[in-house]
Amino acid sequence: MVILMNKITYIFSKGRIKRATDSDYAEDFFYGYRYLNEKNFKLEIIEFKKINKLFKAIEHKISKIFSLPLYVFSLISQKNIKILKNSDYLFLVSESVGFAALPLLILFKKRYNIHSSMFVMGMFSKKINYKHFKFLHFLLIKFLASYLDKLYFLGYKEYEIAQKHLKSQTKLIHLPFYIDTNFWKDDDYRLQSKEKILFIGNDGNRDYDLLVNIAKRMKHRNFIFVSSNSNLTSLEMENVEIIKGNWSGEYLSDKNIREIYSSSRMVILPLKNSTQPSGQSVTLQAMSIGVPVIISLTSGFWDNENFIDEVNIFFEKDNNLDSWEMKIDNLFNEVDKLKYVSTNSAELIANNFDIKLFNDFMLTEVEYGHENNK
Repeated sequence: MVILMNKITYIFSKGRIKRATDSDYAEDFFYGYRYLNEKNFKLEIIEFKKINKLFKAIEHKISKIFSLPLYVFSLISQKNIKILKNSDYLFLVSESVGFAALPLLILFKKRYNIHSSMFVMGMFSKKINYKHFKFLHFLLIKFLASYLDKLYFLGYKEYEIAQKHLKSQTKLIHLPFYIDTNFWKDDDYRLQSKEKILFIGNDGNRDYDLLVNIAKRMKHRNFIFVSSNSNLTSLEMENVEIIKGNWSGEYLSDKNIREIYSSSRMVILPLKNSTQPSGQSVTLQAMSIGVPVIISLTSGFWDNENFIDEVNIFFEKDNNLDSWEMKIDNLFNEVDKLKYVSTNSAELIANNFDIKLFNDFMLTEVEYGHENNK
């Protein structure tokens, strides 16, 4: 029997309410919201609210102690409590909102029979700030997981790690990140006519020091850095164009980002080694357009089966300054090789990582996944 939800609520950190119906943004970071809206489900969005400096300082201190994003005050309000209590299905779109929602889940999940799911993007790859709190760090993770019906892991490596820590493994699902391939395309893209080397990103696993050193070493190449990271925004180099960008901020739309991709010969993503699938969305978006990607091969790379070195992507395995310089210079003028990878990359994303696959999954989840809870 198919049971349709009375109400589905998404909890995001920020940046979705204003953009939910904006055509300048792709579907990627709405996690099925737009699609389910088209299917006439009753939907709500909750986002973090602004809080005073005292509460913000308390959140920051607690988060640092436990090495987890514990932003409880940013979510709790009378309005949000009312929305959550009236929800049948709850999607927590990151562990940050998961931990923020934990007090509300404790109070209302069982009482109101709310089916809750969370997308995981690095929860098991956090750096432990204080070793003597390591036990409590993982205890909090397990406690949150106990209030969730499903955890969707965007990276396979983190999914494997979670299987070792969490007992209820039937809750754990490896669900790759998918993108809006209808949005991320450019039928007129010709890489041989482009000269810029593009970097995009803000997360802590990007290797900004290595990136800056690459640009300093390669003064004969022109770079574009799109980021709000302070190491980059304060940079002054003749061969580097700095564009302030952060998806949750109001600097650039996806349409602007698409234009920047299309102006680039290649994308480079130097990363620190981590089990988090860093660079995933940027890689898929660039590849969908046909822009060749060079990325550090880390332990957290999300898919070692579909992504093949020098076939549809370029992996940088040594991940040091000399190896990066050599790889970029060697590939820059290898137009035939770049074209080959460009064609294959766009084909791979269109066939395996299109948002339609994700939307079908989400529709099945909300139609059938809740029936055991009613």
